Amino acid sequence: MARRRTFSVEFKREAVGLVRSSGQSASQVARDLGINSSVLTRWIREAQGEGSKAFPGHGRPRDEELAALKRELVRVKKERGFFKRGGGVLRERVEVKYRMIERCRDAFPIRLMCECLKVSSSGYYGWRERAPSRREEANSRLLADIRRLHADSDGVLGAPRIWEELRYAGVSCGQNRVARLMRINAIQGVPQKTRWRKKGSGTRPNGVHNHLARDFRAEEPNTKWVTDITFIETAEGWLYLCGVKDLCTDIIVGWSMSHRQARDLVLQAVLMALWQRPDRSPVILHSDRGCQFTSGEYQRFLKGHNLICSMSAVGSCADNASMEGFFGLLKRERVNRRIYQTRAEARADVFDYIERFHNPRRRRRLEAAKQKQLLLTQPFAETGENPAKLSRGRPRAA
Repeated sequence: MARRRTFSVEFKREAVGLVRSSGQSASQVARDLGINSSVLTRWIREAQGEGSKAFPGHGRPRDEELAALKRELVRVKKERGFFKRGGGVLRERVEVKYRMIERCRDAFPIRLMCECLKVSSSGYYGWRERAPSRREEANSRLLADIRRLHADSDGVLGAPRIWEELRYAGVSCGQNRVARLMRINAIQGVPQKTRWRKKGSGTRPNGVHNHLARDFRAEEPNTKWVTDITFIETAEGWLYLCGVKDLCTDIIVGWSMSHRQARDLVLQAVLMALWQRPDRSPVILHSDRGCQFTSGEYQRFLKGHNLICSMSAVGSCADNASMEGFFGLLKRERVNRRIYQTRAEARADVFDYIERFHNPRRRRRLEAAKQKQLLLTQPFAETGENPAKLSRGRPRAA
């Protein structure tokens, strides 16, 4: 294919002047100059209409450079605007980049976005027209369940606990798959903030020892309890919460709230826990060295109800880490995300968290573990043999 000829402004003006001065036709002059007659006719028409301003051309080299810089500036501004919205997907998979282009296609040119994300425009159009696979459809259904559970929990559940809830609902999926879908779709729970605070050591009553010794494992319910006090800020003032937690089930078996941090607050929480105990078997009740727990009235109350008092050896929250962990969970997932105007509002919200959110999930987890244990210990219907014993007695492969 022949290259298109380019004519200077001077050449065009002289050609038009030749037609006017020679008295020859435009086609004859065009034939002599070796150009198309329609091109020369257009030049004549432009000269008649615009006079000296005809044939502006591309301007001087300085003007051409300025125009090129302006075009480059417009392109750079568009790239910067796109990277503000889609720069976070530069290290993601190609499919994620295609989704970003699809979301921004009305604001930025397709080719520019493809160049910025280093993908081909043909690949994007092919992905856009391609029907979703069975895996993608399954991921869409799973993502809808994840969004529902995340919204029901007020946005506090992360991937591990959402995966646990999906298993309880009978959905078969892996935890890594749930975490991947949540990461791609920017769904996350409330992260934990690590913060250590050293407390001053109090005086432990005579005859009271640290029976727990940081061993937070319990084989049976109602054998080891831990208790502590925390505070909740409201517009009316502080609201104090005392809780009692069973280390075997992780259930809050007793709690009490009051506007004063007094002995009655602790006694009411422990009394509620005693109502959950089926018999008067001894229970270790561990606490810190707060004045409410070291008081004589509290100690006499424990002895009268066959509770073994245990206290931390030093003033460190690590000795009562299990209860501190629950309070951290409560504040991270509920209290720190609210602004309470009254103590009554805070009471209702804490009650909702303990009795409608925390404890039911722990009971569901215990029921699932119980059913799993029954499957391992239930005899076979045909042979009557115990599968757990068979697995223990099966010889190992050489």
